[in-house]
Amino acid sequence: MDKEVFPVFLFILVGFSLGGLWFFISGRKKNPEERKKRTAKYWSYAGIVVGATFLSTLGGIYWSLFCFLVSIGAIYELKRTVRDFSVGLQIAIILFGILTLGLFCKSGFLFSNRVLVLIYLSVAVFDAFSQLTGQSLGKTKMAPQISPNKTWEGFAGGILFTALFGIFFFWVIGKNVIESLPLTFGIAILGLSGDLSASWLKRKAKIKDYSNLLPGHGGILDRFDSLIFTLASFVLLSELKVYSIRF
Repeated sequence: MDKEVFPVFLFILVGFSLGGLWFFISGRKKNPEERKKRTAKYWSYAGIVVGATFLSTLGGIYWSLFCFLVSIGAIYELKRTVRDFSVGLQIAIILFGILTLGLFCKSGFLFSNRVLVLIYLSVAVFDAFSQLTGQSLGKTKMAPQISPNKTWEGFAGGILFTALFGIFFFWVIGKNVIESLPLTFGIAILGLSGDLSASWLKRKAKIKDYSNLLPGHGGILDRFDSLIFTLASFVLLSELKVYSIRF
């Protein structure tokens, strides 16, 4: 593990521990069944984020193996989701999915562990805080026909906290923090695009979740859609020599 990335990993551990304490205190007045479900969902999410963050700090074959396992689940969910579509649309979606997942799996061999940590956690921060901000302040629907719960206020909150995380990350690794802003903004936009694309497919298939492979969270694509699209996009840009992240 890169010693300069370790403080970020430690920050995530402490953050989830403090969040768990707040979650316990704030949920004491809720009924036992609801409290049990909320607690299970919180800690399972914490486990996913901490585990994926740890693998991203290792990078290389460890990260690519994680991507491969995620991709197996994603392909299963895609095939299950599009089974009632027309044959032509099924083929197009599956081929696009395989291409995207192939690029996603290549990220461990193309990017340093620092880049993987930054992208993974930026996507996670954007997802979490856009949801939290949207639930607290959201009023203006972004795409009601595709994802009814997404709001512009939530998007703004997600961008803000993603930018703050990017500044923190660049400060930790000793880089100019101003350089983090366009990068984290791009990560957030790509993450949102992946999320909306996955939501569109669910709406077309008339399903709520891609599967129940991750109890309390839905399927693999419900949890990792933004990450898959974002990393695949950066790999493609790098392969086309349009833009590459190196540090």
